[in-house]
Formats: sequence, structure tokens, C-alpha cells
Amino acid sequence: MSKLFDDPALIVGLIRSALILAVSFGAAITQAQQDSLLMFTGAFLAVLSLVLTQVTRLSTTPTANPVLTAGTTVEVVTPAGEPNRLKVV
Repeated sequence: MSKLFDDPALIVGLIRSALILAVSFGAAITQAQQDSLLMFTGAFLAVLSLVLTQVTRLSTTPTANPVLTAGTTVEVVTPAGEPNRLKVV
């Protein structure tokens, strides 16, 4: 089910289908109102994508410049035959 909402075009299509279904059952929604709702949905998903990208960026560490906070325990994996070591950075 989570894969269903990964594609913004699919979400807009589902909303369009819901609007068509509502109109076919007698809801008084004009074509201009439908277009406005679909445009709002598209714009909302674009802004949401930007926000979620920034949240992801802030919660990860780039591999080019890794930073560890003081007191982090790091396990050093050595070649076979040598013991592994733990070090507090």
C-alpha cells in the first residue's frame, strides 16, 4: 500500500477519479472547480516533495564529509586474524 502513494502522478489520477465519481453521482462540482482541485494537488505534492527531500538531507550524513558526535562508540573491523577493536571518538 505504501508503494501506491510513491508516485505523484498516481495520486493526482486517484483524485481525478474520485472527482469524476462524485460528479457522476450528482455532486455539483464544475469543471473549473475540478481543475482547481487538481492543480492544488499537484502544487501541494511538489512542495511536499521539496520538504521531504530537505528532511531526508538533514537526517543523513554525506559520505564525503562524515561527522561523528563526541562519545560515539566505533567498531573497527580489521583484516582476518586480527581482533576487532572498539574505540570511543
